[in-house]
Amino acid sequence: MRDEALIHRVRDRLFQPDTGLYLAPIRHHSPACAWAVRAMIRDLRPSHVMIEAPHDLAHLIPHLLDPDTVPPVAAASLLDQKDGPRLAAYYPFCAHSPEWIALREGAAIGAEVRFIDLGSDAKMQGRDDDQKGPQSLVQEQAFDSGDYIRALSDRLGCRDGFELWDHLFETRLGDPDWRGFLQDVGTYCAALRASTPSDQFDVTNDDAREAHMAACLRDVLADGAGPVVCVIGGFHAAALLEPVTTAGKTRAGGKSDAASYLIRYGYKDMDALMGYGAGLPQPAYYQSLWDHADARGQAPDWQAFAHDLTQEFAHKMRGDGHGISVPAQVEMLRSAETLARLRGRPGALRYDLFDGLTSALLKGEDSGSDVWRERFTEYLRGHALGDVSDAAGQPPIVADAMARARAHRFDVSDGRRRERSLDIRRKLAHLAASRFAHAMAVLDSGFATRSGGPDFQNAKQTDLLFERWEYAWSPRVEGQLIEAAVHGDTVPAACLAKLFADRQALAKDGRADDLPALLTMFKRGLLAGLGTELTGFLTEIEGAISRSADFADTAKAMVTLHGIEASRGPLSLPDGLDITSVMQQAFARMIYLCDDLPNMRDDAIQPCLDALRLVSELMRGFEGDDLDKTLFDDALDRAALADPAPELLGAITAIAVDAGRKPDHTLPDLLKAQLNGSAPDLPTRLAGLRGVLAISPSLLWTVDGVLDALDEFLNGVTDDGFLELLPHLRLALSALSPREADLVAAALTRRHGGSASSYTAYFHDVDASEAALGAKVDAELRTGLMADGLDGWIIGGGA
Repeated sequence: MRDEALIHRVRDRLFQPDTGLYLAPIRHHSPACAWAVRAMIRDLRPSHVMIEAPHDLAHLIPHLLDPDTVPPVAAASLLDQKDGPRLAAYYPFCAHSPEWIALREGAAIGAEVRFIDLGSDAKMQGRDDDQKGPQSLVQEQAFDSGDYIRALSDRLGCRDGFELWDHLFETRLGDPDWRGFLQDVGTYCAALRASTPSDQFDVTNDDAREAHMAACLRDVLADGAGPVVCVIGGFHAAALLEPVTTAGKTRAGGKSDAASYLIRYGYKDMDALMGYGAGLPQPAYYQSLWDHADARGQAPDWQAFAHDLTQEFAHKMRGDGHGISVPAQVEMLRSAETLARLRGRPGALRYDLFDGLTSALLKGEDSGSDVWRERFTEYLRGHALGDVSDAAGQPPIVADAMARARAHRFDVSDGRRRERSLDIRRKLAHLAASRFAHAMAVLDSGFATRSGGPDFQNAKQTDLLFERWEYAWSPRVEGQLIEAAVHGDTVPAACLAKLFADRQALAKDGRADDLPALLTMFKRGLLAGLGTELTGFLTEIEGAISRSADFADTAKAMVTLHGIEASRGPLSLPDGLDITSVMQQAFARMIYLCDDLPNMRDDAIQPCLDALRLVSELMRGFEGDDLDKTLFDDALDRAALADPAPELLGAITAIAVDAGRKPDHTLPDLLKAQLNGSAPDLPTRLAGLRGVLAISPSLLWTVDGVLDALDEFLNGVTDDGFLELLPHLRLALSALSPREADLVAAALTRRHGGSASSYTAYFHDVDASEAALGAKVDAELRTGLMADGLDGWIIGGGA
């Protein structure tokens, strides 16, 4: 009974001529609610229009009203925390938002427009600790879930709260009776509030928000103003019926710790199905519906609207190479409109159109992942981006990034994700565009992602000519750029400062001399086109090299610096950035650290093998002519004489043989000694082979005697010993490519009078553990057969 009384009270007290207060309960981004709000303001001509939006966004109202501001746009608020990451949140507006209409209509009649919700800082501080990324400042209790919604949906034959809302309210778009419409929305929301568990009010800080909004209304009503129209989320209407008596000690307004800016926004970010809880699904659909009704000045011609929408979708698909036949279009419309009539609707709504598409294009095979449904969903979601007036005080870095994007011929006219191929070696304009894309990546803007081409960071396929990118301008990009504004007002300045900030973060984390991380940052700066601005960063790298005690990191740093020095592509050095002396210093430091190779810990051996391979490859090529190879050879000889680990000795010997400094027989002699040595466990005897293969797998078959040494060793191993060896042998031979493995298999089978083809006719996807288990079972079976005297019969040659 109490809940029923509340519902009736809301309906009866929304409009109060006695106090001058007129509440307009709405759902955010609802065209039907926007229509009712417009009619209400035009009819009442209030002195004040109060809107549920954070009060600290009030300084943006003039910019929202600027004719050059075109929705969708959003207020972006940033809050720096003393102990925690910077928080970001958005308050979006689109052309069919009731709040946007209230702003424009209120200003048009000369009313004072105010925002009355809690400040954006308070709303962000109340966020869930588990929530990641930017949040919405438009908060609604669940319009689309809960017992009340489910029960009403079941009664009216609707699948969910979205369809229920459209069925009850969006069908009334254009209704001239704004009083009856808003009373029905208020009743609906009051019932929703009555069925909401009390603990959910704490999640969105509703009590504090409603107290603040009531205080704002109390202040304006105390001045005798009237009428006062308050555009409020329908859920809160019940709490604001008597603002003069419910405000208590709460004061309106106050200082905010958040900084707020006006930015472009996109439909994808407003889509309820993309994670924006306060929105409606596929906002481009509702914008089209609003535009259609607005052009008519009355309720939509539902049949014409569905026809136009279907025809435009078909035209778009035809342009994308996915034609829809005219009969299929007719069938889609016929099915949608028939279903709408059966469901008691004035015309085909969004759900009806989807059902019609399913019937016409999917032949009744309904699937959420079907390509046609995905295409229709994307079409109804839309890709529009708004625009912000120049007077809005857009952060300089956002304006700079936008100007640079356009100058480099990136299409940022909407939020659609696009692809672009850049000829970075032969066209200077394309190289400049690449550097801009890399710079935006340094700022973590989310603007562009490299999808193909040379990978200079990891030194892969660096000889490719074309670099491929996927990019899109979005509200997230502008929000990330606003966050990056702490580093600078232009993209290059922010990039440089961001790299140095990352460098400082390394030092704070105890990794001041982390050479791989420092070189990664340096290469990112080069790719971003920072050029000579990186001189200071290069000095930091030089200092880290002089202090390095890690052979592997130092050797890899030398190879990386040498590669950058020799680069003639996007990594090429500008005049004035001298890297040669730093590279030579890294080489000298590596030579010095070679004497530590015999003392390496077991866990450091594999990185050392990788580094030795990279250095030996450089030394063998003509690119290493500017390095003193004698120093490297002498250092390795000293390490070999100091009894290093078997893997390292194998690698050092392989380097010497491969370079022609030692005779070929040195390698098989070493392997025979190790394989037939006194090591107690068999796997240890393979260590030298692992070192050889880590440096140059081809030595296994190009140097006489190496394969013989391995074959003789394996022939002398028992079955049990082979099972023990098998995983280690597979690990060692994993250095071989498939083609190299075939060469080794052919050579081994020829030694035993067989043919490799007889062993490679069948291929099975068996991992190492399964192979080992199979070999163990086979050995046990053979042992049992031998014990029973059946081995000759089962293997062959028996009676």
